[in-house]
Amino acid sequence: MRIQWMTWCLGVGVLVAVGCGGGGAAEPEGESSAGGEAAAYEGPIASTDVAHGKVVFANFCDDCHPDGGADVGPSLIEDPHTPARLRQQIREGSGKMRPFSEKRLSNEDMESLLAWLASVNAVK
Repeated sequence: MRIQWMTWCLGVGVLVAVGCGGGGAAEPEGESSAGGEAAAYEGPIASTDVAHGKVVFANFCDDCHPDGGADVGPSLIEDPHTPARLRQQIREGSGKMRPFSEKRLSNEDMESLLAWLASVNAVK
C-alpha cells in the first residue's frame, strides 16, 4: 500500500510540473530546445504594417503583456529581444506561454506583430 501511495504522489508531482511549464531554467537566448541556434527563425522583420501588428497584438498578446508591459507575462519593452528570439518564443512558447502555431497565427500576422513590437522598442 505504501509503494502505491508513493507512486501516486510521484505521478501527481510530475503532472503538476508538466502542467506548470516544468519550472526549469530559461533557455539561453537564441537557442532552441534542442540546444542549437534558432536558424529557422533568423532574418529581418518582413512587414512594415505596424497598424495591423497592433491589432494582432491586441488579439493575441495584450491580455498577458498589456501594451507590451508586464502582467501575467514579462514586459516586452523592458527586456527587448531579437526578431529571431521573438519568433521562436511565439512558435515554441515556454513557461506559462503556450505556442502559437501557424494555423492559429499566420506568418504574415506574426511579422506585422513584430513590426508593432519594433515600433514600441520591444525589439533589439
